[in-house]
Amino acid sequence: METSFRREPATGDGGRAASAAWGPPFILGLLTAILGLVALGASFLTSLVSVILFGALLAGSGIAEIISAFRVRKSGGPFWLYLLGGVLSTVVGVFVLAYPAAGLGALTLLLAGYFFASGLFHVVTSLMDRYAQWGWDFAYGAITIMLGIIIMAQWPISAVWLVGTLVGISILMRGIALMAGSLELRRAVRSFSS
Repeated sequence: METSFRREPATGDGGRAASAAWGPPFILGLLTAILGLVALGASFLTSLVSVILFGALLAGSGIAEIISAFRVRKSGGPFWLYLLGGVLSTVVGVFVLAYPAAGLGALTLLLAGYFFASGLFHVVTSLMDRYAQWGWDFAYGAITIMLGIIIMAQWPISAVWLVGTLVGISILMRGIALMAGSLELRRAVRSFSS
């Protein structure tokens, strides 16, 4: 009787500890997934916020690189390389902040070009090498090329939805991954305790 009385609090504490291990990550994943859905629903606003954040980060890193150039100068490092890189980053970041719509259009074209070039690389590589499972890589490349062509064909309208949609999908997938990981942790904790 005494032994069962002593075991109950330990099981209760273990249950609370297990819940504390998987519960908060699950809630964070759920909130992140909801944020991803909201970002997908407001893809233009998400695109605009993303490009403004990108411009601010670019300008900030440029200023940091300029400061770093003057610190490196004392030690005889590549002063001009850091200085010119920092000035370029700062100028581009300030332009993106001043003209976010133009920055969004440019970023959309850059993404379309990336999708097209990446897809072309996958198609050519899979056809040339014919490695195991090359068909999947070929299909991925063909779909990516089509995505790049569609984005370019719909430009500048695609600038309104592309970046926000990609950011929203990324946030949604991150939330789903957090929830799946926390449920897997819950399953592991339950199988370990039983």
